Amino acid sequence: MKIRQSFEQAICILLLIGVNESHIKSHELSEKLNISDSYLKKITRQLVVAGFIESRASKRGGFLLKKELDDITLFDIFEVIEGKESFVETTHLVERVFENSMRIKETEDIILDYLHKAEEQYKDKLKEITLSDIVHSAQKSSD
Repeated sequence: MKIRQSFEQAICILLLIGVNESHIKSHELSEKLNISDSYLKKITRQLVVAGFIESRASKRGGFLLKKELDDITLFDIFEVIEGKESFVETTHLVERVFENSMRIKETEDIILDYLHKAEEQYKDKLKEITLSDIVHSAQKSSD
């Protein structure tokens, strides 16, 4: 499993907006995170649609959090960026490993069951971590 860079970028975008005292402009986010403006717009659009941030177009506009950092978990962000579908799917490769007499379907089901449980544990862990937790941890380590 490989998580897309956009997941990490979305986390950092939300953190930057969340710790900023006022609106933060798109070009400021782009420069700070070294993300192309077009790619940044794609991610911020997803975050706007999800209700995490709002975008104000004006001279003093920019992005502002709509939710508190305490109310946004890594799982929330994961679902917005990665989607809600399971990341476990079979290619039926086990059919090439075992002979027909070795209960291929049952073996594949066992493998998938383990992988689904691992996915569930991963997502449960993401549900425990808020953006506020990350900010507090970063502040502790800088002390």
